Amino acid sequence: MKEKTKFFIFNIAVLYKIFVRIILGFIIAFFIFGILTIFVRFDKMKSSAMLNSIEENETVITSKLRYAIAIKPFVSSLTGKTIIFSRPKRGDIIFMTDPRSSSENFIKRFFSYAVYFATFGNVNISKKRYLIKRIIGLPNETIEIREKKVYINGSLLEESWANINNDLRILNSDISGRDNFGPYIVGYNEYFVLSDNRDYGYDSRDFGSVNFSFINGKVINR
Repeated sequence: MKEKTKFFIFNIAVLYKIFVRIILGFIIAFFIFGILTIFVRFDKMKSSAMLNSIEENETVITSKLRYAIAIKPFVSSLTGKTIIFSRPKRGDIIFMTDPRSSSENFIKRFFSYAVYFATFGNVNISKKRYLIKRIIGLPNETIEIREKKVYINGSLLEESWANINNDLRILNSDISGRDNFGPYIVGYNEYFVLSDNRDYGYDSRDFGSVNFSFINGKVINR
């Protein structure tokens, strides 16, 4: 009986040690994940808006510190950022907050992204949505689109990345701003963004230029 009791106690002790190690492993992994999310994030491209630069369902890596960092409540009312390292350049592919999405507090946003990250982008419980777009217009520039061609301050922009051959129709501006848009003046501290898949993208032609505060990072695996 004593031997059985000792054996039982031994098994409990072993199971306890295993349980403690598992818990510690989760804590360490969560801590490492928290540090990692300060610098980068991983997402799956959910649409065809950036074809042919980014394929649908392709994993996208974003550097969150390439441009700036926002630490609430210590953010500028003008830029929406705490520290600015650099500014987006024309041609950069950015990761940005969808203007249509609702805001969330830090705890819910962090937990949502933890689930999103752990499931490799397959499960998203957050109400906040994001977009991947390309920087086309810089602050104070005048943007105009004529028959699918982009003009900046009156000069034609050469776009090697633009995919404009999927739909050969040219839509009038009174029907849609897809092919003919503007002239449109980009605001101070704002950027004009477009989809590479120009005929089927949701971008600044729909919601206007975006404030720097909406830009969360630069896509670095392109």
